[in-house]
Amino acid sequence: MYVNNEVGAIEPVEEIAAAVHRVNPAILFHVDAIQAYGKLVIRPKKQGIDLLSVSAHKIHGPKGVGFLYVDERVKIKPLLYGGGQQKGMRSGTENVPGIAGLGVAAKEMYRDHGEKIAYIAGVKDYLIERMGALDGVTINSFKGMESAPQIVSASFAGVRSEVLLHALEDRGVYVSSGSACSSNHPAVSGTLKAMGVKKELLDSTLRFSLGVFNKKEEVDYCVEALEELLPALRRYHRG
Repeated sequence: MYVNNEVGAIEPVEEIAAAVHRVNPAILFHVDAIQAYGKLVIRPKKQGIDLLSVSAHKIHGPKGVGFLYVDERVKIKPLLYGGGQQKGMRSGTENVPGIAGLGVAAKEMYRDHGEKIAYIAGVKDYLIERMGALDGVTINSFKGMESAPQIVSASFAGVRSEVLLHALEDRGVYVSSGSACSSNHPAVSGTLKAMGVKKELLDSTLRFSLGVFNKKEEVDYCVEALEELLPALRRYHRG
């Protein structure tokens, strides 16, 4: 995983790839770049990445489409045969509108890329500063490019994450608790536990996701909502 989807930690994939290939050059190193693509400069060949997965919806492309980078030294076989689409690698009618949408989204995201990422990181830092100043709020992500520019994890003492999530949703602020890929199996986050987050905060943590279309005014609105909601929800919290 290039970027952790809960807290935004950036993993040293180039160092990991080098370590893996030192053990055995034939080992294939696959990177989940779902949260990294469009936010970081990625050069698979230079970084020793053999396979890399990307999803379109993380860069404002259509849902249900993505791509797999495959280094020329990698030989993969299809799971299903017949049809011959996609150079024989995946049978079935191709999602042409989705593929085209992903191409456009990638082109747009990497146009003036440095400026876009600096902007998102600036909004993230502003959110961290404003939200971190609230009573009983612990920020689990770094400022700037020490972590991914689009993710802020925050823990809210005395409030269950699901309760605060729905309270914010009622105000038009949409956040998440845990990772989307584990939403059908709710459990205490292994990531937060491994980071040493206090036990009483494990079920009080939300993820705030940002993009190029977010503004600091939206951060102000979100923080104002939290200032109003947190004291009220804490009065009804069972320890």
